[in-house]
Amino acid sequence: MIPPTDDLRPSPERTSSVSVGRSPALPSAQRSPEETPPADPTTLDPARPSPERTPSVSVGRSPATLSHIIHTLQNSGPLRPAELRRLVLEAQVKQEDLLPWADFEHPVADSYGRKLAYKEDHFEIMVMSWLPGDFSSLHDHGFTQYGAVQVFGAAEHAVFHVEEDSIRTLARWTLQPGEVVSVSHSLVHQMGNPGTERFLSLHVYGTPEAPESITGEARVFDLHRQVIQRVNGGVFFALPSEEVIREEPGPEPDFPTHLRYLIEVQRRLQRMADAGIQRAEAPLLDTLQALSSPAHRERITCCLRDRTDANGHSTDSVYWKIINRELREMAAFQRGHTGPAADAFHRYAELYDAVICRPCLHDFMAAYLRFFFHETQTPPAQTRILSIGCGTGLVEAHIISELGADPQKLLGMDISPAMVAEAQRRIHAVQGDIFTFDTETGNWDVAFSGLNVFHYLDHRRFDEAVRHTASLLRSGGWFIGDFITPDHIRWYPNVLFSADGKVISLRTPHLVEDSGALFQESEIINISFQQGPMEVTDAGRHRRYLPALHRVRSSFEQAFGGTVRLFDAHSLAPIPADADSCASTRYVVMAQKK
Repeated sequence: MIPPTDDLRPSPERTSSVSVGRSPALPSAQRSPEETPPADPTTLDPARPSPERTPSVSVGRSPATLSHIIHTLQNSGPLRPAELRRLVLEAQVKQEDLLPWADFEHPVADSYGRKLAYKEDHFEIMVMSWLPGDFSSLHDHGFTQYGAVQVFGAAEHAVFHVEEDSIRTLARWTLQPGEVVSVSHSLVHQMGNPGTERFLSLHVYGTPEAPESITGEARVFDLHRQVIQRVNGGVFFALPSEEVIREEPGPEPDFPTHLRYLIEVQRRLQRMADAGIQRAEAPLLDTLQALSSPAHRERITCCLRDRTDANGHSTDSVYWKIINRELREMAAFQRGHTGPAADAFHRYAELYDAVICRPCLHDFMAAYLRFFFHETQTPPAQTRILSIGCGTGLVEAHIISELGADPQKLLGMDISPAMVAEAQRRIHAVQGDIFTFDTETGNWDVAFSGLNVFHYLDHRRFDEAVRHTASLLRSGGWFIGDFITPDHIRWYPNVLFSADGKVISLRTPHLVEDSGALFQESEIINISFQQGPMEVTDAGRHRRYLPALHRVRSSFEQAFGGTVRLFDAHSLAPIPADADSCASTRYVVMAQKK
């Protein structure tokens, strides 16, 4: 018989052999000293189940929000997931209503806290507790036909598409506190707490039938071993064999789905190992090796080539968002797990040369530099060359080795001490700022600036930078450098591969307007297999100022007072004075000081 609704006590039915029995604890900040429960000897072993206990607070003594849900479900037939979602929203449940079933002290082997709050034949209500870093495994909900989940913190939620032999991520996003999502029988998803604050969530599951456990026979997807585990309890990572009813063959995950699975199972296993749970040690080492496996190179290369066109542009915007998100998570994991390498910048410089400098030098820079020296009748061997923003010095070394410049007459300058240290492996280089640099002012024959350095300067000082560059040159001296057009984004590739395929750079560009100026802002993730194992670096966002072509031409004309010509950087065709862009979206400025 169903008890009266003014005394709806939680059902004593056990829902997990690991976590359900633990007594519901109020968050420590809300528990007075006299309410602190006595020490429980079973908590000394984080992997050992706790004995069954009845929560000290019943549903009947909590606000009427849960009673409203129960009353409605008792008097209704089967609902559609959307209808149950509306019911939960209508009930206006608050997190404090769920505190009697909080389990923030759940065993470390449990991926989250899990308590049964109420159960009848056709529905059940559960409360989950999420500590920072708690994540469920990928799962469905067993016999559940309709359900709703309400979160009371910034939960991460992912949904997956499962076919007969494959599984892939459909979406991953952050739910807002109070948000409710629907659950259907076919839903395979994952929830977790990526933040720093703990929170609770309310779960209501229903079915027209009356199984012993509505969420029984749930599928948990072990994507590393490619098996499905059938469970009647918590959908946790790294379940012990006694918690699994049976196993069956599982689908093969695509690259980003597999990568994120390995990250989350690795984090849980690390917590278990730190707590002294011996069964975690062997799989911990296995998943750590799998995370950085060199075999990922072939998988990610195939995935990206299948989803980009011949110009490196993404053709699948959904996949692009997913793989970038999971790679950022991998970068954060590796950064936290290994810490910064002693030669971190040197490694970054190697990546930069592999995916930017060398390809650009080969594609267009070598040609326009040779064109410049020929067009201006400037002999490289007798020319004093100042390189502004020399970076790693790769292009400048080419000017010396291939065009015959005198290494004693070429000086590289860069604002970054780390870049200068790299450049000094190849050329003579010093640290300097274009706005204050005054070494041998007025005596340089050529000022060179490659890879659109001027676009990274403070846009409000663009004209000042051009004027100061002119001041460094002798009368009759030349400036040569490359720039990008305001519509450069139409060329800008989403994926760049190094020549040997061991470095891959993912780039997501956006046009940004700020205070009346236009910028191209790019989010960059670099993946390297140069050392064998996969290393992922989140390079963050980089912003480049996009002045109009006529603005750049005018600035050089005013500062130099002599001849100023613009050429398409690839074809080297002259750009008319009234043009707003060019075919390659890159152009070269050649300006002579009067």
